[in-house]
Amino acid sequence: MAERKVQVFFYGSFMNLKVLEEAGLKKRPFAPACIHGYELTVQPHANITESGDGVVYGILANMTHSELEVLYGGHLASITDAPYHPEAMLVFTRGGKIAPAMVYIATDMKPGIAEGAYIDRLIKAASDYGFPAWYRERIASFKAPD
Repeated sequence: MAERKVQVFFYGSFMNLKVLEEAGLKKRPFAPACIHGYELTVQPHANITESGDGVVYGILANMTHSELEVLYGGHLASITDAPYHPEAMLVFTRGGKIAPAMVYIATDMKPGIAEGAYIDRLIKAASDYGFPAWYRERIASFKAPD
């Protein structure tokens, strides 16, 4: 029997297909989506915080629990000391559907400066998925000044 898949909302570097491939995950279709009531922060990795009028763009994906363990327990744990924990949220797809999904949030991230290459990967993914210009500018605002 195939392992069951669950819906997950990616808003950070896992939106970038190259990053998923580097973690050993196969390509699959993703749906651009957003969540309301949060805003994106990058310090030094993408995270979200509650914000009444905020919106965070990302992608909705179907993943197995094993794949999520590879991403959050292995790949991400190797680059950050802040563990990400899943929370259930409602995600709004570009097509107007509302779907429940797991969203991973780090509650104990120590502030830091994001690497330029990391921000570039986020901006590339945001551009590829057609996120609004103001959102891409927000991502770019986390880049350290030259």
